[in-house]
Amino acid sequence: MKRQQVFIQAAEQISIQQPLSEQWMEEPIRYQDLLVKAINPPFRDYMSPGEVRRMGNLMKRALVTALKVLEETGIEHPDAIITGTSIGSLDYTEKFLDAMVENGEEALSPTYFMQSTHNTVGATLGIYTKTHGYNTTYSHGDLSFDLTLLDAWMQMQLGKIRTALVGGQDEMSELYFSLLQKAGYVGLEGMDPCGEVAMSMMLNCAESPENLCELAGISVGLLSSADQLKDNLTKMLDEAGMTMDDISAVMTGVSGNPANDQTYRKIIDAVFQHMPLLHYKHLFGENYTVSALGVYVAAHCLKKGVVPSFLYDDQSQARCDQPKAILLLNHMKGKEFSLILLKKI
Repeated sequence: MKRQQVFIQAAEQISIQQPLSEQWMEEPIRYQDLLVKAINPPFRDYMSPGEVRRMGNLMKRALVTALKVLEETGIEHPDAIITGTSIGSLDYTEKFLDAMVENGEEALSPTYFMQSTHNTVGATLGIYTKTHGYNTTYSHGDLSFDLTLLDAWMQMQLGKIRTALVGGQDEMSELYFSLLQKAGYVGLEGMDPCGEVAMSMMLNCAESPENLCELAGISVGLLSSADQLKDNLTKMLDEAGMTMDDISAVMTGVSGNPANDQTYRKIIDAVFQHMPLLHYKHLFGENYTVSALGVYVAAHCLKKGVVPSFLYDDQSQARCDQPKAILLLNHMKGKEFSLILLKKI
């Protein structure tokens, strides 16, 4: 079967950097705080005041980034809507549980519960855009967004869809942050700040000079050894008609957390020695679905043909001029991994 090309047509983000903007590529905001909330755009520019009041921040961010992408691409009804979120609408979940305690489980408003489920974002996007096709949500920790891409990619290879609105969204409350801090996931000395994520992108099988880049391959699997990861990478590159020499840089999710970074360093030493190394969490913060922003960052670097100096890992000994392909490496607890290959068009 002939391999179907897949392109990232457009991508938008709301994060701890300037929202709905690529200003971070020239003037990134630097933070010293342990927890940083996302910078919200003026939501009333995109939805009615009533909708702004009724929706939680996670839903509003997801909807605005999606509407922006739909406007840029001119696609009103994508064939599929696939979202990834690890903890869903955390703020509304906490409000619902607080109300249960305060009211003795009586006279509860269903609003917080209805909008706290993980698939609320995908369902609302489908209703709002009147899109009645394939609609699903992945909730798989740090690989939640990666699996959305894999799902869309596989369906495009099978010829079931040609366009897909994919996204990754997660927010962070002070209470949940304190729990993650005690667990050593975020908020300790030397770590990147904990942030919030809302990113939407359109995948399309149609070639266009306006596309950001090509999604040349994706692989998700168990991380049993560096050799096994290398085998998956070799197979993915073969299917894309590429070799290791075609990769301009490797972007990882190093965050200053020793438990997280140790896995990346072992893989780099075994597979990616002497290659330019990039990172992004120092700009966008640590979060369960921040890998969505990693893909967003790499896609825009390929489109503009430049890698800003502040994206290079401190341990990178090499640089790349005019990147042709960027490989994104992500892992979850050192047990599972994803490889996402983006290629300049």
